[in-house]
Amino acid sequence: MVGNAFSGNHQSKEHGLLLYLPPELTLALAKVQVDHKLSRSRAGLLALTEGFSKLACLGELEHQFFVDRYSMKLSGTAECAAEALAKPHSLVDVEKQNDIQKLEADFSNVLSQWQSMKVKAQQYWLKKAEANKGKVPNAQLVLDLAQGAVQS
Repeated sequence: MVGNAFSGNHQSKEHGLLLYLPPELTLALAKVQVDHKLSRSRAGLLALTEGFSKLACLGELEHQFFVDRYSMKLSGTAECAAEALAKPHSLVDVEKQNDIQKLEADFSNVLSQWQSMKVKAQQYWLKKAEANKGKVPNAQLVLDLAQGAVQS
């Protein structure tokens, strides 16, 4: 392993890359560092991320995840620490957030169309809402709506 619990780098050495930069790229890296107030490693990773994105080697989701990750400024303030904790720490976390947002939108549509839905569709969404009631706020609203419809 390279790095420690605090560095955020938990990759094996096989993922490491030692680069010898010509002076022009060294100056460009220093400019990224100063302009964005980043560590040398983060400045380099941000530049690589942007380059890979422009070369169409990274998808939009991965690009945004890594830009957010490597744009975290150098600072010891509590604001920066809170911001870091609020951000997803992996692509899996980003995908989970996207799934939750999609379910939230789906449940909103279900709420507005509940009365016109067939019973089979209502049952499908009830099962989905039950499975997600602790994760997605609108899931509980769907369950409440169905409970109200059953009681009526």
